[in-house]
Amino acid sequence: MAKAHLLAALFARFGVSLTPEEARAEDGNPPRDAITMLLANREIAARFDAAHGRPPNDDDIEELLDIYLVLKSRDT
Repeated sequence: MAKAHLLAALFARFGVSLTPEEARAEDGNPPRDAITMLLANREIAARFDAAHGRPPNDDDIEELLDIYLVLKSRDT
């Protein structure tokens, strides 16, 4: 299950801030689902686009998931 503080740290590494409420909204979902749902959020997707000059895509989900799993392994 995804952890809110790790989701916030993950997105911050990508230059996308999450509010505590946004991160907590997906807390408890499997990490891939949490990342996918966060990127599907119109406001978060707009922040991603502003930071990267393009909307998020499936490759971004995979990259975010890989980084999330590394962060999680360090968090335990």
